[in-house]
Amino acid sequence: MDHIPEDVTRDIICDPVDNRLTIARHFLGKVTPSIPKENSFEHFLLEANIDAFLFFSSSVIDMIKIEINDRFDLFDKENVFYIHGIRKKLGNVGVQKQVKDTIAKYFSVPTHQQPSSETKPRHVKTDQGHFDATDSTLWELQTLRNKVTHGKILNITDHKITLDFTIRGFKGPKTPPKYQVTVENPKEYFGQIFDNLTRFVRQIRLLNPQKIQSFHHTEQFDFKLE
Repeated sequence: MDHIPEDVTRDIICDPVDNRLTIARHFLGKVTPSIPKENSFEHFLLEANIDAFLFFSSSVIDMIKIEINDRFDLFDKENVFYIHGIRKKLGNVGVQKQVKDTIAKYFSVPTHQQPSSETKPRHVKTDQGHFDATDSTLWELQTLRNKVTHGKILNITDHKITLDFTIRGFKGPKTPPKYQVTVENPKEYFGQIFDNLTRFVRQIRLLNPQKIQSFHHTEQFDFKLE
């Protein structure tokens, strides 16, 4: 492990969010850019490192939602509550509105779009039309984390990974719409998720000044856990 100043180490250990971000980045560093042969040992390692990355990344979200709840006293601390429940409970003025909008920027369920000739990077195609997933990056993270608890999420075909998503809650005439994301570079795909997670944490903590003192350490120092 590369040398880290003692004050940085102390902050990372003492701040649960920094701690989990650092561990998530550690496992992200072990995710390969290439796709291994299906059912190979390398496939097993890739899946194991992605599973660990998703676990620690999702735990960051759990800790941030507790920080939000502690500040605004939205739910009884003894009860289970979710990020979407927090978003619904937050007010529509002042800092609460800012926090609400920040959550919406990352956790929105993909929204149905009318047919258009304009192609956007985060527009996805389902059996029930096109959906805009621009504000859904951390919704996808949580979806993948939930799927991991029930089994494998990596389907490898022709040196590509397909990840399956179901848009629940859509009021259509059929079963919930589904879409697939094709991944040719796992490190890049999950790296983008991690970048969005760190941006989300930074933006929320800027709105909660008591919690910003140590977050910058995971960005300023380039080190690895070994």
